[in-house]
Amino acid sequence: MSKPSSLTLTEQLAFKPQSNSNEFETVHPPSPMGNPLRIAYGGYALAMGCKAAYLSVPAGYHIYSMLGHFLGPASADHPLRARVRTIRQTRTFATRQVEVSQKRDGEERVLFIAIADFQVREPASLLEFSTQPSMEYTHHQNLPRQQEVFQKLLQDGKITKQMLDGHEKTFGLMNDIFDQRPCPEAIFSQNLFGIAKSLPHTQDHLPVTERTTADWFRCTETMPEPVDHISNLAFLIDGAIAFLALSFSHLWFEDVAACSSLDFALRFFKSGDQVDLGAWHLREMKTNVAAEGRAFGESWIWDEQGRAVASMSQQSILRPPVKKGKL
Repeated sequence: MSKPSSLTLTEQLAFKPQSNSNEFETVHPPSPMGNPLRIAYGGYALAMGCKAAYLSVPAGYHIYSMLGHFLGPASADHPLRARVRTIRQTRTFATRQVEVSQKRDGEERVLFIAIADFQVREPASLLEFSTQPSMEYTHHQNLPRQQEVFQKLLQDGKITKQMLDGHEKTFGLMNDIFDQRPCPEAIFSQNLFGIAKSLPHTQDHLPVTERTTADWFRCTETMPEPVDHISNLAFLIDGAIAFLALSFSHLWFEDVAACSSLDFALRFFKSGDQVDLGAWHLREMKTNVAAEGRAFGESWIWDEQGRAVASMSQQSILRPPVKKGKL
């Protein structure tokens, strides 16, 4: 079996032939990212669920909403399975329930559950407008690739080789799939996603809830079908939201006992056949609330014309480390 890193994302999300049209299984196990253990990046379950739901509806229906929960981590050693149940099917709307699971040690474990809603494209819109990014970010034409940005931090003595290697090991999966151009105004481009937590950044004077990070991205592969663009977008938009509160507060994973996504609300504002991930898109992320051992953050994506394409909000566990008892 080919290693996932040598495959395109569409190939990594390929399904085995199934006799049941509402059950799917990936050919390849998901890849690890963001965790030192053999735990897969959560975007795989999200992307698989999105793709499975899309394949279950008739042609002409486009996803506009997917709301759900992450119920547990996926292993990077076993393929993912999805089961789709029809909740509603009308001439205009379709609703599907999706469960993503994994068989480990002879036991089926549900990792993800969501409700996905689809709609036939309306013939016209009464109103059309989009919220815009929080600031004007540098255009992608004037930006180096992400690897070059972080190599410059190393050359300038702002980060260590160990930090850079740690970032590549933890987040390098995205570099195999997307061409990413971090905006210099963004926090991630200045603190290596938060790994270099002691570095000052240009948004330190702002309240945490007004801080942002942003990058331009495009998919490096040619994708044949709208479902591939949508599932790949779902894969990307899940990234980094869970730890925004840490990164924006000069903290990192060693400062927290648990940090992972709990729930999500993914919304699409363009029909699937209008989304082209081969074109440049701008992503902006921010964190809005931290309380009760949780954090709430969101990610927005716009096309190059400034039209909102998708948004995702998540609530994540953000558990403080256990205090050591006094001797």
